[in-house]
Amino acid sequence: MLMTPEFRAQLEQLIEQTGALQTGHFRLASGLHARRFFRCIKLFQQPDQVQFVFDALAQRFSDRPLDWVLGANEAGSILAFEVAKRLGVPVVIARQTQHRYHLIDGFQLSPGDRVLVVDDITTTGGTAKQLLEIVRQAGAEPVGVGILVTKGLFEVNLGCPVDVLMPLEGMDAIAPDQCPLCQAGLPLSS
Repeated sequence: MLMTPEFRAQLEQLIEQTGALQTGHFRLASGLHARRFFRCIKLFQQPDQVQFVFDALAQRFSDRPLDWVLGANEAGSILAFEVAKRLGVPVVIARQTQHRYHLIDGFQLSPGDRVLVVDDITTTGGTAKQLLEIVRQAGAEPVGVGILVTKGLFEVNLGCPVDVLMPLEGMDAIAPDQCPLCQAGLPLSS
């Protein structure tokens, strides 16, 4: 499914209504700084309004044979659960401790398992890379990565097909030592 102008308008309206896109001075998980920050979890606070987003991402992978959908953290876990439900496969969840992701207790991948990795938002692909590492270390096969939102164009090679639902323009990230907001003395937003 290609993103139609109607779909984009509906998603942009939901982003606006939920306040998911915030303006300020933010430190991203990648360590980079940005003027705008997308809090995907805000979208998911409106379950009756966000179903079309889950439907669209799941549809992108509906023709691929899968055994699992893998996601991480709060918003990524919700996304993984909803996509897995639509694809009729189980979900596996990872969490981050000490800057590394690992499967939470009780979850396991086996050699030969076909796994779709999903991520709610990315700048550099760092979370997806670590989740793919978990998949590959288990001897499982990554069949693709589905990303809800990217901050601008996403051109990182992850070694498997990547499908981005919606790139957000104007989400440029910059190194802290080059950040004009830091240079202006503006404190980081919480």
